[in-house]
Amino acid sequence: MRNRHGSAAATAYAAVVAAAAAASMPSAVRGGWIDPDTPEEFRTTKSLLDGSEYRLVMSDEFETPGRTFADGHDPTWTALDKSDDDYSASGGGSLHFYNSSSVTTKNGYLQISTTLEETKWNQYDDIKEEWKPQMKHFKSGMVQSWEKFCFTGGIVEVDIVLPGDPYIGGLWPAIWLLGNIGRATYEASTNNIWPWSYDECDRSLQRKQSISACDEANHYGMNPRQGRGATEIDILEGMMGDPEGQYLPSTDPPVALPYADMTLQVAPGVPENRPMSGFQPMRNDSLTPDGHTELMAQTWYEGLEVEGNTTLNPFFYGTYLGETKPEEPVTRTKEEAFQADAVGAMHQLTPAHFKKNHKFRLEWRPGRGGRLDWYAQSHANSQGKDGYLMGDGKGEDWVKAYTLKDESLANLMGSKIPQEPSYLIFNIAISSTWGFPNSIPDWCEKCYDCSNSTCACAFHPGFCNMMKGGVKMLIDSVRVYQKDNAAGDGTGGQNQTVGCDPLEFPTREYIKGHGYRYMRHPPFSYEDDGPLKYEIDVGGGECESDVDCGGTSTRPVAPKASTGGGAKEERRTSLSEERGKCVPSDFVTGLFRRGSVLPTYACECYHGYTGPNCLAHAHFDESVSAYALRRSTDLGASFTLPRVTPFMVASAIALAVLLIGALVMHIIRDRNERMGAMMSATVGRRGSGGNRGSNGEAGGVMMVSGGFAT
Repeated sequence: MRNRHGSAAATAYAAVVAAAAAASMPSAVRGGWIDPDTPEEFRTTKSLLDGSEYRLVMSDEFETPGRTFADGHDPTWTALDKSDDDYSASGGGSLHFYNSSSVTTKNGYLQISTTLEETKWNQYDDIKEEWKPQMKHFKSGMVQSWEKFCFTGGIVEVDIVLPGDPYIGGLWPAIWLLGNIGRATYEASTNNIWPWSYDECDRSLQRKQSISACDEANHYGMNPRQGRGATEIDILEGMMGDPEGQYLPSTDPPVALPYADMTLQVAPGVPENRPMSGFQPMRNDSLTPDGHTELMAQTWYEGLEVEGNTTLNPFFYGTYLGETKPEEPVTRTKEEAFQADAVGAMHQLTPAHFKKNHKFRLEWRPGRGGRLDWYAQSHANSQGKDGYLMGDGKGEDWVKAYTLKDESLANLMGSKIPQEPSYLIFNIAISSTWGFPNSIPDWCEKCYDCSNSTCACAFHPGFCNMMKGGVKMLIDSVRVYQKDNAAGDGTGGQNQTVGCDPLEFPTREYIKGHGYRYMRHPPFSYEDDGPLKYEIDVGGGECESDVDCGGTSTRPVAPKASTGGGAKEERRTSLSEERGKCVPSDFVTGLFRRGSVLPTYACECYHGYTGPNCLAHAHFDESVSAYALRRSTDLGASFTLPRVTPFMVASAIALAVLLIGALVMHIIRDRNERMGAMMSATVGRRGSGGNRGSNGEAGGVMMVSGGFAT
């Protein structure tokens, strides 16, 4: 039975908490996330859906070359240093190791590289209780804004050049959003959290959704009776391959490789009578010639809208997250297994998308009554096919590709358009389950090492040759726009916010309470104090001259290293203002960390810049944090008197009697001791001075068995 009042209760609860901070909360909550390099003409945009104006709340133009994104280097982004341990219940796995050195900025782009490079480490096997050597043959990059910049709703616009060869399959480039309560590639944080977008109490689903609307008292700062999850919105996932350019079966209108997948991943999913992979959903019963039902209509979402050179995706309808195997990094019982749906479309790409910039846009109106609209800058198909294509052929026109409305979700499974605070993710993956040959000969050894000739049959022809020189995904800019009071503008959806820990959907206290789920596995976790370095390095990077610290002076202040100076020269000529200087490390504030080894010369950042080499703008989050607010108000607001029972009353009375009796006895003893001391002193004085009474007996007072007599 579903409880449709959970969301209202959670909202009311959040409103009570919000009232405590109303006096200090700005009317429009926004963080200081705008890149000063963003031109004025892009500080606002108009919705392609209704023409309403949105203003910029976050941007990164990536104009500064040489930026680094390792943990603690950048206030907006973190590049991962870990294996992508994506082991599904069906046994698939990723083939790459994410290394932060694969992410940098150059020539005005964020550059994510994927190369042939082995990474070796030892990993502990909990089943066999032993350390085992591990190795990945590909090195790649993922950068994410988790726990730094998050937003709920608005317009996201990314200008990119896709990596690799459009007709060689095997790469998996992606631009996507994930709810902040889950961290991408950290499977313990997403287990039974991803990709739930469900805020109703259904007892049959309660064990499948870790944070359920059936929970009367959610802990770790969660709102009671509010269903939560790490919802996923894929702005695009690139699928390449097929140099023949043949149209794919069951695509309508016809679409060929390469294409961009535009998808909402959502749970709960359709449990039965699902569409068959490789076929469009069958909307009506199939009848025999004599009128009997041969095949029943399949259950799938109604009202999905595709336009132009876009088709519903018939090849992937979702993932069944079944009971886990012992060797998997998470545990999920049979009762916790569930179906997740991929409600997606395929948009035609062309070779031009891999050679020059193209923008992709998502317009996200969150929550009940909301919708998702995907747009792309369109090109005519370079192969001259007869498919239905839109756009001016130059890749400069915005073309609507796909629309998913909240009613499509609500009417079928009761799920909703995501309303979770979400963060941005850019990455290139390599997975045997994405763009690799669907089948390989029985004689082919299933291995994925380009240096081993026996593995060649497991790759698409030309893949290893393409990878010898490495591939790069280039991102020219990312911009996020929002509209104030969006819930009341009549266009649908709820209000749009900035922040990873909003009052209505808190996450930070939950993350702190489950920190181990968001951390790397040993041995990499031995280097970590927590999931993330919340304090960003401000200077401290090794330098030879000011140019290494975002300065313009090339005068060396330290002995020159043997490295080339191309990157430094580019940095010197491209920066418009001083960001830092190179000084002896003793002068650099805040560098003396216990156990650290400091360079002889280090960067010192000027105000407004951060990072080891002062190359990042010092962005900050101005949004109200539920965790910070709770810490400041809980001491007074959460204090309540304990329930008093008759036994507690009797015990309190008995304890009071004992305390009073002990106090009386103490007073009597103290008085006796003082009086005895006085008598002793008097007797001593008389004995020494010869003072006697008329009868010759000692005068004064004498002690009689604890009392007094004269």
